[in-house]
Amino acid sequence: MHYGTVNNDLDAVVSLIILGDDGASGRFDFIIDTGLSEAMVIPQYLAVRLNLPPDDSAVLRMGDGTARVVARYSARIVWHDRPQGVHVAGMGGEFLIGMGLLSGSNVNIDAVPGGSVTITELPAAS
Repeated sequence: MHYGTVNNDLDAVVSLIILGDDGASGRFDFIIDTGLSEAMVIPQYLAVRLNLPPDDSAVLRMGDGTARVVARYSARIVWHDRPQGVHVAGMGGEFLIGMGLLSGSNVNIDAVPGGSVTITELPAAS
């Protein structure tokens, strides 16, 4: 289970650990972006700092409808209390969680400043 809060801009924010190569890791605050189909977006500099292995490129559709090709990396994060491999897109200075990561989860947001954010794992479909 993951917990977070809603900031004054009404962004739902949760803190996640990224496990980099060579033992490097860090905890970072991510904004939930339900319009993002990728698992995660991190700043390009962080992918380099954590020595994440390049994977391929990804095409991200921006809010204004334009498409942008960005580098994609393989990373490991702690998700639902266990390490999990994910693809992360390196772009700009944003930390975003997208629907690719939230798939299989229930997200509850009290959409007021200071409200709670809870992400729980759904039972596996049988």
